[in-house]
Amino acid sequence: MTVSAGDPPLPLALTLERIRRRAGERGLDVEAVLDPRALSERAGVPLEVTVALLRGEEAPAPGGIEERVRRRAAFLYAVSRDTGGRHYRTADIAAVIGAPPRWVDALVSGRKPPHLRHCKAFAAFFGREPSFLTDTPAQAVSRALRPTLESLDYRSGNLMADLVDQYGLVSVSTRGRPLTRTQEALLLGMITGMLSAERHAGVAR
Repeated sequence: MTVSAGDPPLPLALTLERIRRRAGERGLDVEAVLDPRALSERAGVPLEVTVALLRGEEAPAPGGIEERVRRRAAFLYAVSRDTGGRHYRTADIAAVIGAPPRWVDALVSGRKPPHLRHCKAFAAFFGREPSFLTDTPAQAVSRALRPTLESLDYRSGNLMADLVDQYGLVSVSTRGRPLTRTQEALLLGMITGMLSAERHAGVAR
């Protein structure tokens, strides 16, 4: 059984062109908006590959879709922590998503599980869409940039007004420090991404 890849994101070249144009129109620091290290972590793509993709270079997609699923599932588990800052216990993940513990153990270690039917629930456990597991590197980077592009499309010039209009948030604390326009755009993109992930998380922890 395979994992549904869902709707593909915009081509990365188009996403980057739109972000650079909108950031330039708003006088934002494009290099800060496209910070490769932060983008690498969000996309689940190695830093050197992310940097190459931002330069417009091609990045090969290793193996077929099932190999990508295994690699990205192992990455997702490796970088995720519970509220105590510890790795999730595979037995706990298995109990929540209704999968055998041995299946979860195989998936998070990068080994080949007997099937992939629990992958949608596995991704949702970590607040991710199933597409996180199936994307090529270019697709993953483009999808990770979607909240940034949405925030630049939506941005009115008033951070609080944008957040209230989009999400009904009533306050944002910056600990008394004013934010630059670039920092405001990044914060709005981060919140957009977090709340989008919550909408797609179909499994309660």
